[in-house]
Amino acid sequence: MRQEAWALEAGAGTVIAVALITSISLMLTLLLSVTNRWVEQGRLDALAENAAIAGADSLRGLTTGAPCDVARQVVLSGSANIISCSIIETDLLIQLEQSGLTAKSRAGEAIH
Repeated sequence: MRQEAWALEAGAGTVIAVALITSISLMLTLLLSVTNRWVEQGRLDALAENAAIAGADSLRGLTTGAPCDVARQVVLSGSANIISCSIIETDLLIQLEQSGLTAKSRAGEAIH
């Protein structure tokens, strides 16, 4: 007894559907992971900028405290770590690290 051609393909649609759903799920997971890292980097960059500005304000005498200590207080509110904080003339340079990401920022007096 010979089987019909359509009987040999029974279940092929299920296999294709599972493969398609799996590949779409993997692509979405990858996309979400990349997007999440991008957002984390943006937040870390903003934190570095805010810390540098706060430290530069202290350096200029607009707020009290040592410039790097003021910057450190801002950084601790964002749960990041300071890699370096240095003062060059009238600028404060800061580098942060969080979850394998790094951010640098520089702030100081405006150039006229």
